[in-house]
Amino acid sequence: MSGIAGIFRLKESKKDRQKTITLLDKISHRGCNRELIKIPGGYVGINTNYDYKIQAGKNTILMDGKIYNLDSLISKYGIQIENSLTSDSEKIGLLLNKVGEDIFREFKGSFALAIIDDDKNIYLARDLIGRKPLYYSRKNKKLMFASEVKSLIKFTSDIKEFPPGSYSVNLSRPKIVKKVSTDNYSIIENPDSEIIEDKLESYLLKSMDARINDRNLNLGVWLSGGLDSSIVAALLKEFSDKVYTYSVGYEGSPDLEAAKEVSNYLGTEHTEYILDAEELFSNIPRTIYHLESFDAPLVRSTLGNMIVSKISSSSDIIFSGEGGDELFAGYDYFLEYDSSKVIQKELVNAINSLHNTALQRVDRTANAYSVNVKLPMLDENLLNYVMKIPPKNKVRKDKNTGKYVLRKFASKYLPDDIAWRGKDKFWEGSGIKDTLGKKINTLITDKEFSSNVKSLDTPNLRNKEEVYYYKVFKDYYPDVDIDNFLSFTQDFN
Repeated sequence: MSGIAGIFRLKESKKDRQKTITLLDKISHRGCNRELIKIPGGYVGINTNYDYKIQAGKNTILMDGKIYNLDSLISKYGIQIENSLTSDSEKIGLLLNKVGEDIFREFKGSFALAIIDDDKNIYLARDLIGRKPLYYSRKNKKLMFASEVKSLIKFTSDIKEFPPGSYSVNLSRPKIVKKVSTDNYSIIENPDSEIIEDKLESYLLKSMDARINDRNLNLGVWLSGGLDSSIVAALLKEFSDKVYTYSVGYEGSPDLEAAKEVSNYLGTEHTEYILDAEELFSNIPRTIYHLESFDAPLVRSTLGNMIVSKISSSSDIIFSGEGGDELFAGYDYFLEYDSSKVIQKELVNAINSLHNTALQRVDRTANAYSVNVKLPMLDENLLNYVMKIPPKNKVRKDKNTGKYVLRKFASKYLPDDIAWRGKDKFWEGSGIKDTLGKKINTLITDKEFSSNVKSLDTPNLRNKEEVYYYKVFKDYYPDVDIDNFLSFTQDFN
């Protein structure tokens, strides 16, 4: 959990120090420890909850997140490190000095980076699928950047999302150097299902192991009762006898009942939170402020995610099953396709849309309550393997199910009714959708909805619920060009 921000320009301004402090103030929830650093051309800073070493030789390195393959890269390039306590920032600096800009192609992890090297260049970089956020404004020979939109809104309306899998140098435009593409994966021919399941188990366990840096930590899971979070909880038991699980929903909702079953089966320390309609509705403004979006399905799921973040903040690390539907074809619309090529293309599209939908939700809700959340399903090594699994092993129309190969693997760890449970969207399984819809329909009239739909000054608002969220959003984020940093959930219902 960290937030980074800074200002860089060719001609320095004395006002940049205070402006950078303001940028950091707006994201103070991302970390309680702050460091502000003067650089040639401006200032950069970080809010963090970690004991993070920023200075690495002559380099200044700010990072939100973690790069997991630093040691293997240090070995690959023959860099000698005598001190076993060498920090991640020092390793990043050594690699940049040795390899140059090409090193950004090789970093694997969950990160947003700002680096000032000894030649006074400033680099920005972001991970492959945008697990960590980064926004920027580049105008009049000035670069401003920050971890969240709310930092920049006071100084500019020209805010853009820094693209995943990209880096930039100084005032240059971001350059995409790696991406999830159908061209990057050779589908395994005539696969053995047992071998696939064994490799999935191995990759998932390695992914989780890389994200647990201390066996004495309290480990928890956001447990919806669905397949993805349930298998993550089951695998986490391989690392700790005591696992904490957290669930939210309305009394008697399918998600709560399934989560209880999983918790009882695995023997976790379980906490559930019964939602209250008025409390949920009153949280809408704060949720939209943190989320920085008015996409109705995303807001619905974020409302519950905010609460599960709050109740899980006592755990040192929280694991989420986010990404399973995108990697393994878990959404119902995948069952509509007969062509393996079409399914593979849609999987790529789903993964590439995560950065400003589901990953934005997870990042903002976790940071709102200082939750250290990990996403083992989206590990890059696991992703690279899963995308080679034939789509026919994921989508089985004869059984009317997606995620088939993952379900088969999960049945080794979970009861069959959980491993083969149908897909419910969080807001449906928890009961949130109906509650919000009924309330908002009494607040937004048919006339108001119609006038918003016809207005040229508003985006395409799809129902009354989204009209309500948009009104709240505009209170916090007026005059911004949303096309530069927002996208919308296509599977609206």
